[in-house]
Amino acid sequence: MSKGNEFPPTQLSSSTISIQGKDFVDEHGRVLHLRGANVGGASKVPSHPAPKIHDHKESSYVGRPFPLEEADEHWRRLKSWGLTFIRVNVTWEAIEHGGPGVYDEEYLAYLRSLLESMKSHGLVAYVAIHQDVWSRYSGGSGAPGWTLEVAGFDLSNDGEALALSGAAFLDGIRGGRLDGERGLWPTGYQKLAAASMNTLFWGGETFAPSLTVPTTINGKKKSVNIQSFLQDAFLGAFEKLVEAVGNLQTVMGFELMNEPHPGFIGLSSIHEWNYNTDLHLGSFPSPLQSFSMGAGHSTPKVPVYTRSFPFPTRVSGYTTGNPSSASAWSSGSCIWEREGVWRWSDVKGQAVALQEDYFTKSKKKGEKVDFYKDHYFPFVRKWEEVIERASKGKATGGLKARMVEAVPNEFCPEWEESSRPSSMVYAPHWYDLNALFKKQFGFMTVNVQGLSRGMFVLRALYFGKEAAKANYAKQIKTLVLEARLKLGPVPVVFGECGVPMDLNKEYALKTGDWHWQERAVDALISAMEGALVGFNLWTYNPSNKDDVGDNWNAENFSWYSDHNRSTASKKNEDSQDLDAGGRLLNVIVRPYAVATAGTLVSMSYDHEAGHFTHRWRSPLRPDTTTPETKEVTEIFLPRRVYQEGQIEFSASVGGRLQFDWPNERLWVWFEDSPQTIYETKTPDKVRRVDVWVPARSRRSEGEWKTWHYVLAALILIFTLWATYAAQKMEWAKDRRAMELMKRWEAEASAR
Repeated sequence: MSKGNEFPPTQLSSSTISIQGKDFVDEHGRVLHLRGANVGGASKVPSHPAPKIHDHKESSYVGRPFPLEEADEHWRRLKSWGLTFIRVNVTWEAIEHGGPGVYDEEYLAYLRSLLESMKSHGLVAYVAIHQDVWSRYSGGSGAPGWTLEVAGFDLSNDGEALALSGAAFLDGIRGGRLDGERGLWPTGYQKLAAASMNTLFWGGETFAPSLTVPTTINGKKKSVNIQSFLQDAFLGAFEKLVEAVGNLQTVMGFELMNEPHPGFIGLSSIHEWNYNTDLHLGSFPSPLQSFSMGAGHSTPKVPVYTRSFPFPTRVSGYTTGNPSSASAWSSGSCIWEREGVWRWSDVKGQAVALQEDYFTKSKKKGEKVDFYKDHYFPFVRKWEEVIERASKGKATGGLKARMVEAVPNEFCPEWEESSRPSSMVYAPHWYDLNALFKKQFGFMTVNVQGLSRGMFVLRALYFGKEAAKANYAKQIKTLVLEARLKLGPVPVVFGECGVPMDLNKEYALKTGDWHWQERAVDALISAMEGALVGFNLWTYNPSNKDDVGDNWNAENFSWYSDHNRSTASKKNEDSQDLDAGGRLLNVIVRPYAVATAGTLVSMSYDHEAGHFTHRWRSPLRPDTTTPETKEVTEIFLPRRVYQEGQIEFSASVGGRLQFDWPNERLWVWFEDSPQTIYETKTPDKVRRVDVWVPARSRRSEGEWKTWHYVLAALILIFTLWATYAAQKMEWAKDRRAMELMKRWEAEASAR
């Protein structure tokens, strides 16, 4: 073990980070492993009191995610946990809620001050425009309310018409605890309001050419297509964002849009959604049924889905949609009816499809639409131009990476270099969809990624703790491999990944026993480490409370809350302890290689034994003098795991280790002997360092007990039965499809 050398801990900033191939590197050329948090969930919700839906222009997001006066404490806490790479969430509404071209300068000033306050703590951020289900006013978060109004939706009476017509699920955004089924909000993507808005935003010129909006361009009044109007407004807001914070050292990039969704674009039939990619739950109308309901028609035979196994949901019955005959459209007229996609038949008393495959048609005659090539990639190029224009002639403060992602649950698309932004970073999201959907995590985990792509059911089931790790690792590595195959050497960062705090019927919230969440998060982070990719955990939300979670659509993901910190303080715990109020810290706070002097090979951590292993390849170094910083690998050793005199360690031959306990760092470099250099046939060599805590008693590796085997056998029997039942469902589906085809043929003959 070496002593006496002084190395400065890495202080991240946009001027010290650059991109080389698939890696982020520091100013010394060392490979950076970036990990951090989303800050945060509170940014989806306006500052209190949130206005009624029809008063959306009065929204304010100043103080979101937390007040400026609290920022330093939050940044210190995240840094102490080793989470120094921050995804700061911003909504379009926060910037431009007052109307098209009306920007909230107070919010932009707040945001700049918030980001500036990170500098003294050595944290760095990228700013993400966040959206879910298009907008708060269609059941999610993101776009301003006026975007729905210019498209023709009725937001009056606190969104009553949208809710009654089934155009949006709004219960989850009104605040407070959500009773009943708490997993409905993702189905909002397939409801009329969000699906229409996404379609109009990405492809209005193709699919709604008649929908125009009056505007003023260069002092002249004219009408433009809804797509141009919405995209120009979005890009204008983004330009204001870049102008406000783009020159800060603490801002190293921008993300175009959280989880972009194509809406109806590419949908093969307006008679159904894709069961494999779209969550079917609760009252779930087909696109055609949603058109009918939105236009003010009472619509029978809307399927109702309930949770099931092995497939996530099944039809449990049917209901009548929009029995009150409320219209979601302020004019009472549906844009898709005006475009000739469908019509209402007074004779039949129902909606009739006129162009079943309307949303598959490209502007290029005879060609099928490709969401990415026809709509998403061209918009990415427009966005790139805006960032360049907003930064031109200004000191940008260093790297300004462009974070982009695919449609949720899809692999990385084919992406030609000519369509990519400069300094591109691929930033997908990943969650255990089975645990997320069922709010359960236990002995068995499921590879939903594989199931949705045809994997045999038995191969998709994993039993036990180590198997859960293997399951998560397989899914993450598959996503990364797909990105590498499609993009080549481009950095990959998982912009969102996380685990609900209210798993297993809120067992941990009631008992304080977090071992299932710890197991899930450990498997998640281990998978990221195994794939050697950066990540941002969802979410750090100080306003989280046990009863209402993150106060948005029944989500409860935050592993820290001020409320829990206050409770801990009342129990006379150390009020200066930054860990107070945190959860799952035994698995979140872990060692990792901050900066590696060489090429990463592998990184792993066993949190039960406190055993960290890092392997990398670096050039041979015959020198025995004090190494330069570029030759030293920097490892974060959190003091909650490692204390001086209570560890053991080992390193490859020639390894020199220096512990910096006050800064929670281990510095590693190598001095290779003449014999080592002679015996090594290459100019570089694989290095290894291990650090562990011998006093930690390692808990059981999860050996199977008798009841585990019994459970596995029962699951096997049930799975075989379910597979047969699923096949019967497929046969029934084929029969229904044949009946529908005959009916459509009969209708076509009648017309």
